[in-house]
Amino acid sequence: MAHVAPVDLEASREAAEEIKWLAGQTGFVANSMLTLSHRPEIATAVLNLIRAVVRNPNSTVDPALLWMVAHVTSLSNGCRYCSAHTFKNGADNGVPQDKLEALWDFETSALFSDVERAALRIALTGGQCPASADAADMEILRNHFSAAQIVEICSVIALFGFNNRWNALMETELEESVVTFVNSKNYHGPDATA
Repeated sequence: MAHVAPVDLEASREAAEEIKWLAGQTGFVANSMLTLSHRPEIATAVLNLIRAVVRNPNSTVDPALLWMVAHVTSLSNGCRYCSAHTFKNGADNGVPQDKLEALWDFETSALFSDVERAALRIALTGGQCPASADAADMEILRNHFSAAQIVEICSVIALFGFNNRWNALMETELEESVVTFVNSKNYHGPDATA
């Protein structure tokens, strides 16, 4: 059970339009944003980060890779809410189910390229707290991505660092449509439907 109940969408005041925009992207109204809307300026700030980091049409990193990075970050932090969301968003953004299911084995699975492994390694090591990414990990990342792309990838990790901590701390309740989706895909993330 969530520690703080989400507000009604209409009660979210200043954040309502941004929450509706995100719902148009995902197909559901996120309980995390409704809970943040107890302080609409915080909800709006987080939604602006989401728009800039993982919903940016000007991104030069494949959206599928960005969602895989978000998913590995969320898995490494054990956030059931964000793991379920990033699994769904990955599927919605072109990540095949077999790849989503194998993400935890990205280092050894033949499904992943060296480019993907470099980004996913940073998601795993950089997404932990404290971060354990080292100079060698970053050098491998630089072999495959420009400075701007590295900023994008690391921004996804940082954004989900906030999202993971917020939702795990608040015990945000998964939306019914997300539960239905992950159950239909036999998702086995951290307590995905709990």
